[in-house]
Amino acid sequence: MNFALSDEQELLRKEARNFLETECPKSLVRQLESSDLGYSPELWRKMADLGWLGLIVPEEYGGVGGSLMDLAVLFEEVGRAALPGPLFSTVVLGALPVLEAGNEEQKRHFLPRVARGEAMLTMALTEPEADYRPGWYRTRAVRRRSRLTLSGTKLFVQNAHIADYLLVVARTGRTGSAAAGVSIIMVARDTPGMGRHPLVTIAGDRQFEATFDRVPASISDILGELHNGWPAVEKTMRQAAAIRCVEMVGVAQKAMEMTSSYAGTRIQFERPIGSFQAVQHRLADMMTDVEGARWLSYQAVWRLSRGLPAEKEVAMAKSWTSDACLRVTSGAQHIHGGVGMDLDYDLHYYFRWAKALELDLGAAPTHRAAAEPAILDYLLAE
Repeated sequence: MNFALSDEQELLRKEARNFLETECPKSLVRQLESSDLGYSPELWRKMADLGWLGLIVPEEYGGVGGSLMDLAVLFEEVGRAALPGPLFSTVVLGALPVLEAGNEEQKRHFLPRVARGEAMLTMALTEPEADYRPGWYRTRAVRRRSRLTLSGTKLFVQNAHIADYLLVVARTGRTGSAAAGVSIIMVARDTPGMGRHPLVTIAGDRQFEATFDRVPASISDILGELHNGWPAVEKTMRQAAAIRCVEMVGVAQKAMEMTSSYAGTRIQFERPIGSFQAVQHRLADMMTDVEGARWLSYQAVWRLSRGLPAEKEVAMAKSWTSDACLRVTSGAQHIHGGVGMDLDYDLHYYFRWAKALELDLGAAPTHRAAAEPAILDYLLAE
């Protein structure tokens, strides 16, 4: 495996970093966290012009035609900048399942609009049980001829207040298999019977409880085939978890850089604190965590981008990277001391993001439990 970036990906990384450092300073992040929308429409249009919103969308649907690895390069820089907004929910949780499960008419309707920045999407996935196995989904859509009536509750729905469509994962049939009978239903933002209730989050991002009280839909609103949406949901969760891991790598990398710089300039006992062995050991541990997380995360993305089995790799990446990012940002806070907790200092963004991303799409213990059987099989086979 060769994880070296291509010339095009190196250019994407450089351009993304320069753009975000110029267009998304922490003063803007601070404004967006306290705003009603939680994102900048002007910045959104600029990202559309750069091709970021259509990076993973094929050229035939108005996109750039990039790979999942290209998307990972972009999201590492997003994590590094602590960029708020609906980029992840629209591109990863929205466009990817449309691309995977949508019919031709749905792809031609949604994907060009996403690429142009004219439509925002999000996925209503998690339920109060917070279990991602198909048997735990209780939101149900009852069919009457060509019509559906959707009822249930979803939690942690990202950017539901601005998303034009919610991709609602719901049970539409009763079969012997838990995975069968699950469908993805496209629900427009202003559909009667749908409620959105904001949740308070540590990262200041926009997450909602979405309620569905006999919300009307039609068979044509089903993404792909009726009762057969679980494969697309499972694939999307795996891709999204891998991209989140790379985003956490960006968060940890930036926190480590800030800490290294601070340790070299903060004078205590007439010498930089970075000259003390205890601080050096902590920085070495932080670098080990960052590089380990980078390797596991890009390995998972690499396998997914080539259509290779990656269940074990994604689970290992999410379990390790979630913990590693928290260790790095916690270590950064310890070395900075009191200034690290000052809200006028930028380090708190990365500490809060580390905790929020750790919980997204399954915490570390969940993914460790998922990875253990495959790891044991691998070890015993050796």
